[in-house]
Amino acid sequence: MITNVSGKTDIGRLRELNEDNFTIYGFEENKPLGFCVLSDGMGGHNAGEVASTEIVNHISQDLGSLIDEADEEKIVFNLTSSIDFANNLVFNMSTFNPQHRGMGATCVIAYVKEDKVWFANVGDSRAYLIADGTIEKITSDHSVVEELVKKGTITPEEARFHPDKNIITRAVGTDKFVNSDIYQLDVEKNDTVLLCSDGLYEMITDEEILEIISSEDNLDNITQKLIDSANEKGGRDNITVVLLRFA
Repeated sequence: MITNVSGKTDIGRLRELNEDNFTIYGFEENKPLGFCVLSDGMGGHNAGEVASTEIVNHISQDLGSLIDEADEEKIVFNLTSSIDFANNLVFNMSTFNPQHRGMGATCVIAYVKEDKVWFANVGDSRAYLIADGTIEKITSDHSVVEELVKKGTITPEEARFHPDKNIITRAVGTDKFVNSDIYQLDVEKNDTVLLCSDGLYEMITDEEILEIISSEDNLDNITQKLIDSANEKGGRDNITVVLLRFA
């Protein structure tokens, strides 16, 4: 199995600063070994950009030094500990630097080893699996509206337009300790994994995402089409898209 990867971030149509960051590490010669990290910053001034940059950089350094890990339990440990490390760093920066006070960011990671993918997430940046003509959200948002959906108080469609849709209940760096959720799935040939910030899925529906991803084979073109579509629908936030396709 080989892995094709593409990623792009865009400021959107209304924001003055792009507080999203991402990185793609590994996958040399399209081999299925590597990881992607995506983070969406929050905080006043440029603090959101600082938080997301620090999170992406430090998680990448941490996981990159452990990329050859064979033990699956240790892979899970490495994912959670790398987020813990980034959380401690950003929290301390926020605590001791008044300009960065209150900053934090979401984080979603996809770690690929052969035909297995591990996901870790904090906040409301998402991971999806597109397979056999369907789209499935893998991660669960840490947000007010997600909790309302789980309780049955509102429907997923109502959540898209709820006034509290941008309030997250968990972020990296806002508290001394953070809990990250871990998911694992087996992938097959022609499966596609999508990581994205809320600037994508709040602008276009899952069905529209599926249609665009299924429209052609070139991942770079698909990445740009997703961003263009989100901007055409308003582009109210920064938009970041990372795609992994298995062949």
